[in-house]
Amino acid sequence: MNWPNKNKKIICIASAGLIMLMAGFLFVPAWHVSAQTDPANTNSEAMDPADTDSSSDQTSADTTISENANLDQLNQALDEKRQQVEELKKQAQTYQNNIDIKQQEEVTLQNQLSLIDLQVSQAEVDIETVKAEIDEVNLEIEQLNGQIAEKTDELEYDKTVLGEYLRAIYKYDQKTYLEIFMSNASFSDFFDQMKYTEQLQGQAQTALKSVQDAKAALDDEKSAKQQKKDELDALSDKLSMSIDSLSGQKQYKVNLLADTRNSEAKFSELLDQANKQEQAAEAEMNALESKAREKLTDEGVDLNIAATLMWPVNPAKGISAYFHDPTYIFKKYFEHPAIDIPAQQGTAVRAADNGYVVRAKNAGLGYSYIMIVHNQQLSTVYGHISRIDVAEDSYVVRGQQIGLSGGTPGTPGAGGFTTGPHLHFEVRSNGIPVNPLDYLPPR
Repeated sequence: MNWPNKNKKIICIASAGLIMLMAGFLFVPAWHVSAQTDPANTNSEAMDPADTDSSSDQTSADTTISENANLDQLNQALDEKRQQVEELKKQAQTYQNNIDIKQQEEVTLQNQLSLIDLQVSQAEVDIETVKAEIDEVNLEIEQLNGQIAEKTDELEYDKTVLGEYLRAIYKYDQKTYLEIFMSNASFSDFFDQMKYTEQLQGQAQTALKSVQDAKAALDDEKSAKQQKKDELDALSDKLSMSIDSLSGQKQYKVNLLADTRNSEAKFSELLDQANKQEQAAEAEMNALESKAREKLTDEGVDLNIAATLMWPVNPAKGISAYFHDPTYIFKKYFEHPAIDIPAQQGTAVRAADNGYVVRAKNAGLGYSYIMIVHNQQLSTVYGHISRIDVAEDSYVVRGQQIGLSGGTPGTPGAGGFTTGPHLHFEVRSNGIPVNPLDYLPPR
């Protein structure tokens, strides 16, 4: 029995196995070991690319102080502008309360003139309010510009940090563990180097998360800025409407004084005349609608298809007078059979649904209107039209432009008793005026 020789064989086999195991391990690329690395376990002593920027710390600090001073001034200006807007809104509400009271009083020439003066004052305050709101939004946009610049700098810095980590990882990925092992003096140095590679992986993941967060924050700021720009556009439209309203109120007063010659009797006569014109127009529209439906039925048109109405003009500016509005100044003489939708003079008016034009009345400086018959016994009327773009006895489709809005006193289609640009919009069912809001989609 040759035990010494046998022991040697066992030792040789074990050594060979260990060498093969080590060789398989050492020749594996270094990055495999860090596949499960947790970025939370990174070593604070590992490479930090930010350390390379230490020479610019003082300049960066000076810039930060200057930016903070500018930000404080901007915030102060924004607070002052917001306070101004609130004060102006309180003034406007005071005028509105007085207007509401005046509208409940007897309709006389003097009361009407007083009401106009209140509305002129309110319109002037509205203009100042909108201008202040525009200034406020511009300041908010300026504030957002600063935040966007800050987020952009953060994103660029985070990208730089991530790039440094990725370059370092790439450098170590080009080496096998055998090469790393052979370049170190001891097993301790070798395992320190392996640990350092793991830390690079974790720090790269952390840097990537910072880039993603900075990008998301930047996108949020840009989205907020776009919303403010949209708000600014809406305020610009509102300012134009307020200016038109002010001009309309003043012109209405001039026209009213000219037409009445400051006579209460003449004012009452004009109201009686307007009432008779309203009744005549009502009778005319009922007769025209009845005749048109007979004609369409004879031609085989199916009038039972569902009718779905759309807004004839954008209702973003609200409703200035409602159906059978209890505050309507001329309620004593005639009900308000429609809703009034504020719209700039010359706004495109569109057909609320497919239909047949039964009336397109151009009254010069008087009350011009368009009437369209629809399915399901519905019809619509569009009043204070400054320009008519359709002909009677013609078909229109939903959304088609049929004319331009009006309502500014003294302009084509406005009529006598209008105080500013808007669209008078009626909906009729079986010839009877009904509340348009019951047939229109929500604003």
